[in-house]
Amino acid sequence: MTMTIGEDLRAARRRAGVSLGQLAAMTGVSAGHLSRIERGEREATPAVVRHYEVALAASPVPLRATETPHSRDPEPGTVDDMKRRGLLSVIAAASVGVATGEPLTRLLDGLSTEPPSLVGLPEVRAVEAAADLYMRMDLARGGNAATAMARGSLEWAVKLRDRPMAEPVRDRLNSAIGLLADRVGWATYDQGRLEPATRLLTFALDSAARGADRDLRAHTMLDLSVAFADMGRPNDGVEILRMALGDERISSAERANVHAVAARHCASAGDRPAGLRHIGLAEEALARSEPAVAPGWARHITVSPGHHDSALGLALFQLGEDARARVRLGAALERLGENRTRTGLRCLTRLAVLRIREGDREGGAEQARRAVVLASDVQSARVAKDLRMMIDGVRQCGMPELARELSGSPAAV
Repeated sequence: MTMTIGEDLRAARRRAGVSLGQLAAMTGVSAGHLSRIERGEREATPAVVRHYEVALAASPVPLRATETPHSRDPEPGTVDDMKRRGLLSVIAAASVGVATGEPLTRLLDGLSTEPPSLVGLPEVRAVEAAADLYMRMDLARGGNAATAMARGSLEWAVKLRDRPMAEPVRDRLNSAIGLLADRVGWATYDQGRLEPATRLLTFALDSAARGADRDLRAHTMLDLSVAFADMGRPNDGVEILRMALGDERISSAERANVHAVAARHCASAGDRPAGLRHIGLAEEALARSEPAVAPGWARHITVSPGHHDSALGLALFQLGEDARARVRLGAALERLGENRTRTGLRCLTRLAVLRIREGDREGGAEQARRAVVLASDVQSARVAKDLRMMIDGVRQCGMPELARELSGSPAAV
């Protein structure tokens, strides 16, 4: 339609669902002036008509007053002209924050980056860097935004597999993909989405097993076992870890980690003697541990300060070894870095319960309140579950008023 009079301008504006106020903001022309033009009280000049066309993506009209013989604008009615006017319309709407979602998302078309025809170490290092960045972000706070970023990196990394590369490069790429997938899977588990997490972690395990990093394979199996245990299948979790422990090539540090988590699963399965045996084996492995030979990713997790104390403390708490648990959990809290927020909270919730059980109600209440405050800034289904466990423990210890107070925290929901 060619817009030549005010009635046409008004009809086009209404079809586009744009108010006079919005159009005024887009064009810089007052709403009162536009209203008079639409009512026929003022002349619809070529400049005003062009304002409408750009803002509403309407069909153009010949504007003899503004045409130049050297204009590079597309011919009216062509596909290029339609694209141009559509984009100008979106830009005009976006300039005042009234663009609709669908046209805006079209601006992102074509951003997907295809992998190179030949994969080398630069691409592998890029995947490793993405995994390292995401791991640090996730360990600190978690959250959906970081997970979405990691998924994009993972999708691109998986495409690299189909490209030709040297075998040493392929081994390293498989380990990098395995690490990134493990971290995404673990974050998905931490959000309480157990079934998608097990699928992602199984994919991560397959990738890690194709690479040369045996500790990564074992750690991925550990994460997978935790997901199974939380689905009410702790015996399956123990079985997965037995497979991991069958690999003699894993480091003593990771072996200790696996034994500590196996002890926790045994406690959940009601097999306390087996759990205590795994505790002993974890402590033996720690005595032989050589952190200097651990892979780079393990320095954020397995061999980071306080990690083994936290893993053993959680298991001992589950096994009912309160005195030993308190020592380990206390040591973990003293040593854990600022980037291990969720692990620190898991230790703190249990220490609060232990102190109250031992008769230090004031100290335990202080720790419980501190845990609730710290958890308010953390997105984690595990931490929320731990808070509920702590509140139940407080209630069972005869402190119902404190339990009610703590239950009011949104983090415990």
